[in-house]
Amino acid sequence: MGTLDQPSSPVRWADGAAVVAVVVTLILTARQLRPLAEAAAFLARTGETVASVPAATWPRAAAWVAISIAILARWRTAAVLGAWSAVLYEIVVVATRLKGDQGCDAPLDLLVWPLLLAVAAAVLLSTTASVGRGLDLLTRRGRWLLAVAAAVTALTATAIPLLGEYNGPSQADSIDPGFHAVFVVSSRLGGAVGGLTFAVVLTLALATVIGVDRAVRSRVLTLMGAGAAGFVAIHLGLPRPFGVWDVPLVSGPTEAVLLVMGPGLVLGAGLLLVRSSERPPLVEPTAP
Repeated sequence: MGTLDQPSSPVRWADGAAVVAVVVTLILTARQLRPLAEAAAFLARTGETVASVPAATWPRAAAWVAISIAILARWRTAAVLGAWSAVLYEIVVVATRLKGDQGCDAPLDLLVWPLLLAVAAAVLLSTTASVGRGLDLLTRRGRWLLAVAAAVTALTATAIPLLGEYNGPSQADSIDPGFHAVFVVSSRLGGAVGGLTFAVVLTLALATVIGVDRAVRSRVLTLMGAGAAGFVAIHLGLPRPFGVWDVPLVSGPTEAVLLVMGPGLVLGAGLLLVRSSERPPLVEPTAP
């Protein structure tokens, strides 16, 4: 049982969930801003809309920005309602694309990936008693590191527009325009940006939670580890895993097995480690 000086295990797990909810939601918000940042960078450099922005991108980004504002303002109810509204929106997007012609050639896991991210964030926010508690536990240094992680997530999308080769405006008005590549990007450059972004954001996310109280930190790392295992599992089956490889690394059935077993094994191992580390030491009886 917990005491006034030592919170009980459920309280610590709730605190851990609050920290992870804040980290996941803010980085997810930054991720939703990536297509807009990329399109803006292309427009600034070329004066043309080289990268098209899907219609679903704008409301998705606006929703998660509003959710992040609610978290920073410590409005838990607004954040939870906003997150579940975002989940409903993703369900509508998936259903619409599966029903229409444009979704026929898109892999199912690629279609449901934004939905899975939204559900994860919504569940985490729903299990926390106070999102403000998560902000407090992060400490000031942790909050700054989280801000840097979010900035890297969003702004690395501008690397391709800034580093690629621009061949001048399109020749749409020419009598015989032929083939004209307005912008050329090396696949090696694209892979390097994708891989580096993943590595840097993961490192910053881990550094963000290092300053959390030790008892809560072990639970935060367990939850983050389970989430990371799921993230890796589904990325292995996407058309461009982690933005580095050009083909899926595993088949659909293998991806499904990894998606279930990976997070489950990590969570189970974390639970055992937390329990064993907090088990009170055996006290040998002393002689009378």
